[in-house]
Amino acid sequence: MTGSNNATTDEMRDNLIFVLSVYTPLALFIIAGNALVLFLIRQTKSYDKPQYVLLRSLAFVDLLTGIIAVPMHMWTAILQKSLFVRNYCHLQYIPSVIFVPVSFFHLLLITVDRYISIVSPLQHRQFMQLRKIYSAIAISWIISCFYGMVAYFGKLKKIEGIFFCYQVDQRAHTAQRYIALCLVSIGTILFIVMYSRIVVVARKYEKKKVGTVSTRNLIRKRYKAAKTSALIIVAFAIAFLPYALKPVLYLIYQPSYLYWYDLIEDVFVYLNSAVNPFIYVCRLQQFSYALRRLLNNCSIRA
Repeated sequence: MTGSNNATTDEMRDNLIFVLSVYTPLALFIIAGNALVLFLIRQTKSYDKPQYVLLRSLAFVDLLTGIIAVPMHMWTAILQKSLFVRNYCHLQYIPSVIFVPVSFFHLLLITVDRYISIVSPLQHRQFMQLRKIYSAIAISWIISCFYGMVAYFGKLKKIEGIFFCYQVDQRAHTAQRYIALCLVSIGTILFIVMYSRIVVVARKYEKKKVGTVSTRNLIRKRYKAAKTSALIIVAFAIAFLPYALKPVLYLIYQPSYLYWYDLIEDVFVYLNSAVNPFIYVCRLQQFSYALRRLLNNCSIRA
């Protein structure tokens, strides 16, 4: 970081105010919201169904983001040093780098579940068995942990000019970006294909009166759940758009000029974990019903 001592001091002071005033309530919202979602899922009678197993697992990842990733990020942003090893601030970012792809894989699994439930409803129970879902979740964690560690396989060197201390092997870091690009590209194509097919099949059942009344009602219900899943994916994409644009901005501007952009970009990343619980409660009838019942019980006791 360049500039005079006074400018550096002012920058650190502004950074401290920003982190404490934004990240602290953000972490509390993430923890409270996702803890509430986990509680509501537990109160739902069908909490062991594939859809709720995946939503519960995604809420758990978001909860870990609020408990682990955000506080560790705050520590580094304020003190510019690692919580564990001196001069190894990159360790602070590993949880975030792991939790992000885990969330992405969960969104992909949720989309696959919605796709099969609408396109092949009779085979849904066979394909989306709980054993298979838990195995897929475990695999997503393994892949994400490997991805999160790729940038640290080589000899670490500090990237000068970046506000947050961040040490990586440049070649390994480039390989990690290529892996992310491939995963996101493939995932985006799958999202578009599956949701396009979902819309076509759901409209066919609705307009052409295909199947029995009970079947059409089931498809209509699952289609609404699919739209909720699509909304979660859109929120995820918006939250990570500033992060995706950062490599392009690095080609135009010096990293030191992107000081506030880095701060806001990180807020968007973590904000996604705070928004998801509101989508669940507002869009899923079982969640809103469980929340109203919880509030009524609390008011009666009070």
